[in-house]
Amino acid sequence: MAHIKIRSWLAVGATAALAVVAVPPSASAATESLAVNLSSSAGAMTGVGEGFLYGLSQDGSAPGDNYLQPLSPTLMRGGGARIAGDGWIGDGYKAGTGYQARITSIIDQAKRMTQAPYHAEYVLMLSDLWGADLTQPSNALYPCNNGDCSNWITFIDDTIAAMQSAGVTVTYEPYNEPNGGGFFPPGIGTQYWNMWNSAVREIRRLAPTAHIDGPAYAGGPTSAFQTWIQTAQAAGTLPNVISYHLEGGGTEDPVAAVAQVNGYLSADGITGITQSANEYIPLNVQNSAYTAWSLDRFAQSGMATAARGEWTNCCMSGDLGVILTNTGGNLVPSGQYWTYRAYANLTGTRVATTGSGNTAITAAVDSTKKQAAALIGDSAGFVGQANVAISGFSADPWLLSGGTTHVEVDRIPDVASLNSPQTVYSANVTVSGDAITVPVTLGDANGAYALFVTPPSSTTADTTSDDTATSGTDHFSYGSNWGTATGVSDLYQGTAHWSNTTGGTATYTFTGSGVTIWGVKDHDQGIAAFSVDGGPVTYADDYASTRTPQAPLWSSSGLAPGTHTVTISNTGTKNSSSANDTVAIDYATVTPNVSTIDDGTTSGATSFSYGSNWGTATGIGDLYNGTAHWNSTGGSTATLTFTGTGAVVFGVKDVDQGIATYSVDGGTGRSVDDYSASRVPGASLFTVSGLTPGSHTITITVTGTKNSASSNDIIALDSATVF
Repeated sequence: MAHIKIRSWLAVGATAALAVVAVPPSASAATESLAVNLSSSAGAMTGVGEGFLYGLSQDGSAPGDNYLQPLSPTLMRGGGARIAGDGWIGDGYKAGTGYQARITSIIDQAKRMTQAPYHAEYVLMLSDLWGADLTQPSNALYPCNNGDCSNWITFIDDTIAAMQSAGVTVTYEPYNEPNGGGFFPPGIGTQYWNMWNSAVREIRRLAPTAHIDGPAYAGGPTSAFQTWIQTAQAAGTLPNVISYHLEGGGTEDPVAAVAQVNGYLSADGITGITQSANEYIPLNVQNSAYTAWSLDRFAQSGMATAARGEWTNCCMSGDLGVILTNTGGNLVPSGQYWTYRAYANLTGTRVATTGSGNTAITAAVDSTKKQAAALIGDSAGFVGQANVAISGFSADPWLLSGGTTHVEVDRIPDVASLNSPQTVYSANVTVSGDAITVPVTLGDANGAYALFVTPPSSTTADTTSDDTATSGTDHFSYGSNWGTATGVSDLYQGTAHWSNTTGGTATYTFTGSGVTIWGVKDHDQGIAAFSVDGGPVTYADDYASTRTPQAPLWSSSGLAPGTHTVTISNTGTKNSSSANDTVAIDYATVTPNVSTIDDGTTSGATSFSYGSNWGTATGIGDLYNGTAHWNSTGGSTATLTFTGTGAVVFGVKDVDQGIATYSVDGGTGRSVDDYSASRVPGASLFTVSGLTPGSHTITITVTGTKNSASSNDIIALDSATVF
């Protein structure tokens, strides 16, 4: 029985081919044309948009690394808003317990986000620390009241001293939404400019290398922005970062906003200032499609950073602006979370793209991952077919083998609980005229779509284990309180293991780089906890209003090659709509270990070894890591040693290449002719699969012979993928 498999979101390499499961649009359906040009570089992917306002818990510990690290966040913005004690205001305009509670939270959050494995910018909202977070009393005083800035300066001094003592680097934001009424009732006038100018001057006196951002205006840029810029310029208090909010009241398109502000800066001869939309996405369009559109436009805007706004769960919930859903006391990913994760998968070099109407597309090529990826989102709910023309494969020939490439399309529906995106298309596609066209059915008005192009391969197909497999390399093990259901026609092999006992635990041990656990979603299913190798716990809500057998409950990918164990536990909790807390396991699919090494890797468990007469070529732009080993002396050998069940050896096919033989573990050699009428770098020279799990050696022998059409008998090795 065939099963739709969920993409290994962090794995390198192609997935196995799948049937198209999306229904093609009718002839009368709307059609759009999108384009990706792999040969036209548009600069590095910077992760702009992967930022969050109030995204962390008060102590900075939530969400867990299992959710946060895959997003590669670039910005976190906070200031202790609404922590009990009311900050500086609540302490009577001095440093007391309320102020200290907010300082402690800021330090905890900043330490997490600015230290390894994270490298994000942390923006300290001084107005939140002051206590102006919309919960302040009606008689609250604001900085520089009646022209007296002395207390405000003391506040700035104490705050900078606390940051320096803690050893954290932050960007200082003097005031959030000073034009928004509730945060700063005096408005943009003399008191505001006394506050702004004194803050900037004091920060630069005490922390001269610190960055400052502002004005953090509510609404997008308008003509009032030019007045603000000119006033700050005249006072000598321009910030390092011009910030504003794209949450309604102006243009929401980052590309247009950046161009508008750049025009204001240019008109006044100002250079060296970056921009940040430190709050974005209006409340009424927070869905997967609009999120993807926003991220696409941020990538193309030239903006430095951007942070998703917080509208419904302010301010210390640790749910990244509710892209994680709190269900039964546990955080679970939503469709919007997976949209951010898809965007984070766009790594390497951004390439030129063309959108259509309100549909945006951004794409990037990563030669290390051996992947080209794109994210598609529409800001107005377009439903129809998007024909995605992808050209320029000659710039990235490693995406090809035998004139074909592999394409996968994943749908990211806008739902509150989503264990993984849904693969709707996966197949090898023939490249003609250096291009392909991929028809993508945009059938979900609020959904995002991710597209992946990888080298074609059929050697990394997932393996399947039924829930009854309790021995062998890949197997389940069940503790007490697990029952067995048999003869259920809509389940894989008709069986499932189930538990409705709190703490009921099962494990799945496997060898591979990724795994998906499949089971039942239904009106009586509960919340399960999953962890790999004793690591962070992830929760999956198995409730569904209608029965979904053989549903993907949870997946993990990008694991280090080797043997791993998944622990599955019944939490005893459930969605409030569920009639019970049962957890039912049907089967598991495993992605084999896949790793790629360069020809220059000559040590370790997976490595090349070269005999005499092998030369090294470096700085070759169309080769993996720019290098190759080559030889034209008959009888010379090289070996590839690896642990796994198969391997692909990549090299060069060209007009001057010869014939080599390949043998596995001393077996009979197979002759391979590397001649090609046109150069094919990164070509698949030899593939072997289905080996017994363990250590193997491939021996490559230069024969010193060639095709009669070839001008030489060179053999050139570039890299290898093992699995």
